[in-house]
Amino acid sequence: MQMATEDQLVREIAGWLKKHYPAEMLSTERIRRGLMNEKWIVESDKGRLFVKSYHPKRYKMHDLEFREKIETALQLQLLFYQSGGPCPEPVTLEGRCMHILPCGRYITVMTCCPGSMVPAGMIGEQQMYSLGRASAEMHVVWDLAAASGSGAAVPPEELHWRLSHEEMKRTWEAGWDAARDASERVRNALRLQKSIIDSLGDDDLAPSTAGWSHLDLWADNLLFEGDALAAIVDFDRARYSFPTLDLGRAVLSGTLNEQGFRTGAVLAFIEGYRSVRSLPKGALLKAIKYVWCVESFWWIRPSLESFSVVPTRFAEEMIHIAEQWEQLDDLLGDI
Repeated sequence: MQMATEDQLVREIAGWLKKHYPAEMLSTERIRRGLMNEKWIVESDKGRLFVKSYHPKRYKMHDLEFREKIETALQLQLLFYQSGGPCPEPVTLEGRCMHILPCGRYITVMTCCPGSMVPAGMIGEQQMYSLGRASAEMHVVWDLAAASGSGAAVPPEELHWRLSHEEMKRTWEAGWDAARDASERVRNALRLQKSIIDSLGDDDLAPSTAGWSHLDLWADNLLFEGDALAAIVDFDRARYSFPTLDLGRAVLSGTLNEQGFRTGAVLAFIEGYRSVRSLPKGALLKAIKYVWCVESFWWIRPSLESFSVVPTRFAEEMIHIAEQWEQLDDLLGDI
């Protein structure tokens, strides 16, 4: 399939909006964030909209099973919005949130939310409280929908991101082999990674409760107005996994800076979460460790030192957690 140009995409999006929304496109502003997928803020005579085009080199959109996973994630976003949750409203057509243009590209269209991003590591205490509360509300909505057998929320047979020692060891060995010519910093990070893998017990690889999870609650996917969370965005990765992963990712992104975890912001997040949903002591510690088990293989890589800004932030989080692994129980175990 010939790759559509940006002008062609904008024209076809304008035609889709006029036919199906219906709205007249007045102007577009390209958002150049994220990897490959094209995104726009669209000014229309019906208000501001957000449009994302899924790039075929980023996502396997020719694969029906994969498309359905993204459609399910968007349906979960719609459920959260309909419950009053702070997130954009996906525009549906014949009950679906993903739409196809004449050129063959798949798109989503949704309302725009107010607010602005806060840099990673700098989200304030009241903001973290608000995020914790909203995260718990999101999990409750999805748990109730799953329990009632509601549409997209019916749990699949397989859990996403279930780990095993054997898989982790194989992945580490492949990374170590590829890092023969890497810097000493990278090789030291890999050595530390291996020592942690060898120390893991079964309990570290088994978060207690499965459920629908956003799986991408990091700073760039959060909008704030003052001290309050305005919106959670980008639900594309939402899968049936372990909701505690959302806690770990949010706390890492929101509260970890060069000096370590900002304890007040960590406690505020957990307080907000517990104001809606019970959370046993030690759950955050387990969540942080599980996030590391999943993500450290993405970011601790031979190419680490050539990363751009965003991957570098994730790699630094993984290295910091690895370096502090033995101290994590004292830092987070009583929360």
